[in-house]
Amino acid sequence: MSKFTVILMAFTLLLSACGGGASSGKTAAAGNGTILDALDVSTSDAAQTKLPTGADSISMASFWEKQVLNGFTKTGYLKGYAYQDYKNLTLLTTITGNSKDGKSSNLLVIHPDHQAQSGDMVTLSGVSKDFLDMPFPYFNGTFLITGRDSNSYYITVPFASTKRESAPLIANLSYKYKECEGVQTVVQTPALATDPVTYFDGYVARVSKYTVDSSVNGCSPPSSSFTTYKYFAVTNPKPGAALNYPLMGQSVEGGDFASLDKTFDLPTSTVQSGQTGTIGTMKFYKKANKAFLTGTAKLSYEILKYTTNAVFIAIVTYSYNDNYNLMSTMTEVYGRDPSVDKDYKLIRTTVKYNNPRRNEVIIE
Repeated sequence: MSKFTVILMAFTLLLSACGGGASSGKTAAAGNGTILDALDVSTSDAAQTKLPTGADSISMASFWEKQVLNGFTKTGYLKGYAYQDYKNLTLLTTITGNSKDGKSSNLLVIHPDHQAQSGDMVTLSGVSKDFLDMPFPYFNGTFLITGRDSNSYYITVPFASTKRESAPLIANLSYKYKECEGVQTVVQTPALATDPVTYFDGYVARVSKYTVDSSVNGCSPPSSSFTTYKYFAVTNPKPGAALNYPLMGQSVEGGDFASLDKTFDLPTSTVQSGQTGTIGTMKFYKKANKAFLTGTAKLSYEILKYTTNAVFIAIVTYSYNDNYNLMSTMTEVYGRDPSVDKDYKLIRTTVKYNNPRRNEVIIE
């Protein structure tokens, strides 16, 4: 199975946390299990028309100012995935028996060089004919793979067949491979004034140190870290703007330099469910002289649908190379369970890469 490098670029985790908690292992940061369940319900297709309209309102300006002045530490469990699609394959498939509860059937699927391992997932679609005595709709769905060898595997279909035969199955297949797992810790120090004064793009700045440390199994390299210095304006450079300490730019130790194109902006009035907006555009350069553009990141926000126990803020970052080709999309989701949390906290980060294997990293 191929491996990939887990890198969250220097612009990631821009609104990184108010609260959080240490990792509790292979599920989620401590105390985030319930809020993540609520997030999954709120974003599922089945829930979209059933959830009530939210009345909760959020001050993103206050949210931003807290994390700039206080800093944060966030540790989360990291999982890396890759995806592979196959269209209109004919697969020799055998019904090998029923599940222990007698409600499902175990099938052996022959697919040479499928690259999947036990615990990976496969989604079947386009099945339009019954398979022996099993109605075809039961095959259009997502199944857990139980490994056998490099050319075959088992799945369990929720229909109890009386047959024990082989036949061809025609389907589209989409594999979800788990490639690596580990832990990532992000620390941002409080943004402080400096002596002597630090200037960034001609404006007086507060400076924060931002470090990311990752330790993973299955990805390459197995551990990585980088340090970024972020610069926040003491006085908002946009005439008439009320947002305190807007981000002006950042520099990576041994890496790129970045600055905001025009203005970093967040609404100073409260926002409510369903509201969206643009935050700003970050431009990346090889050096502080801005002679060589290496990429661009565009940031936006969305207040997701309201549930009975959480409101969710999504910050989306679209990253482009110097030819303005989309490289990755990162979504950071912040949530608050009113029965537990005083402040909103980062509960899930998802980075989707626009490469042939459609690599994906999830941290929660």
